Amino acid sequence: MYPTRTNDPFDQLFTSVFNRNGNGATLMRAPETDVMETEREIRVITEMPGLKRENIEIDVENNVLTVRGEKREERTEGEQGKWHLAERRYGTFARSFVLPRDVDADGIQAHFEDGVLTVSVPKSEKARRRRIEIGGSAAQSVSEGQPA
Repeated sequence: MYPTRTNDPFDQLFTSVFNRNGNGATLMRAPETDVMETEREIRVITEMPGLKRENIEIDVENNVLTVRGEKREERTEGEQGKWHLAERRYGTFARSFVLPRDVDADGIQAHFEDGVLTVSVPKSEKARRRRIEIGGSAAQSVSEGQPA
C-alpha cells in the first residue's frame, strides 16, 4: 500500500475532489459513448459495464438528452479478507447531449443489454432528408424563347 501525505496540498485536493477515502459518493468517469446518425434517427450508444438497469436514468428537456447512472461499491473488508488493489470505479456520472431541434422527443426509446445502453432518438418528418423534384424541362425553356 502507498502512504498518504496529508500535508501535501495536491494530495489533500485529490482526496477532497475524488473522495479517495471512500466517505460518501464519488464522481465516476463518464462512460465511453458513440453517437451516430441515420436517415431516421440519432443513436446514442453508451458502455456501462457493471451497472444495473435500475441505476440508470434518462431524460430529455429542452432538446438536451441526459444519461445519469450510479455504480454502487460492493466491496467490504473484514471476514471476507483485506483489499490490496481496488481499481474499479464506483460513484455517479452524468452525460448530456444537445439534440437537433427537429427530433421526436416523445418517440425516444432506450434499450439496455450486456452493459450497453442504446438510446434511439427518432427524427421528426420535417428533419428527414427528402428529394426535391425539379419542375420544367430544358426543351420547354428553349422553345419558349428563354435561355437554357
